[in-house]
Amino acid sequence: MPEKLSPDQILDDIIFDLQNTALECRWTISMERLAELMQLGKEDFYRKIYNFKTSKPDRETRLGFTEIDGDYFCEFLQYCLNISGIQDRFATAGIYFDERVLYEIRENFKHIIQESLARHDLDKDTLLLLATASQEYDDAVDAYISEKFEIDFFLDRCIFEFMSFRRIHPETGADVFLRDYLKALIPTKILNIKDITKEFRDRSYYELFGEFRKDKSKKQKRKPHYSRELFELITYFNLEDGFTKEDLKKKFKELLKKYHPDINKRGLEKTKEIIENYNKLIIMINESKMSRV
Repeated sequence: MPEKLSPDQILDDIIFDLQNTALECRWTISMERLAELMQLGKEDFYRKIYNFKTSKPDRETRLGFTEIDGDYFCEFLQYCLNISGIQDRFATAGIYFDERVLYEIRENFKHIIQESLARHDLDKDTLLLLATASQEYDDAVDAYISEKFEIDFFLDRCIFEFMSFRRIHPETGADVFLRDYLKALIPTKILNIKDITKEFRDRSYYELFGEFRKDKSKKQKRKPHYSRELFELITYFNLEDGFTKEDLKKKFKELLKKYHPDINKRGLEKTKEIIENYNKLIIMINESKMSRV
């Protein structure tokens, strides 16, 4: 009979098993293998699974756990082994990174870019040439940053520093996973380069032209002025600004269909009211020659 292991030793064995099969933070562990590593009989193991899942009714039953279930798997191990900090141990092992850790690397990536630009000696001649050739100053800065810096340099430096600081094991391909993760976020709002480099863009503009950049605020459409009666009729038919006669006809037909006496025995008076208000609104539209309708 094998020696009974402590919870910490069991967790180490599970992590080691995942490290041996993980590829770029992708892995699978079957229920049978997990029960074996936890030194539990089939009945005892599935009893723990059942008891745990009663508090997680929204989770579907699986034949095992994968990296997609990372948080759920860590919670299950904490429930069974009564050990805290499992997410951090998974991260150090290079097999799974929870949102807290991923947030940390995102912020580190932003800091590295901003720090590099803060130390950068601005090549005014090049940036001015690019600004002259571009309609938008941001386009000129984008071209300037692409020429002076390699995005891959920022990615590699960020991942190297992050993995070194957290002492993450590289054997599982965690560096490839993290690189792909960051690269996929660059075109999105989460790691938008324009937002990350805003301070550099404002500073470089001031150094070039001696004045602060003006924020381009969206021009707000002026709301048309309605008379009280016209406003009430527009509201009656639930129309929005910019409505057309076709929109009005559609709303008119929808109300008729709802209240017509053929459908609604008590809808005769309401139908008369709908037709009367429709005719009023059509007349007012024609008289005022509302450009948008």
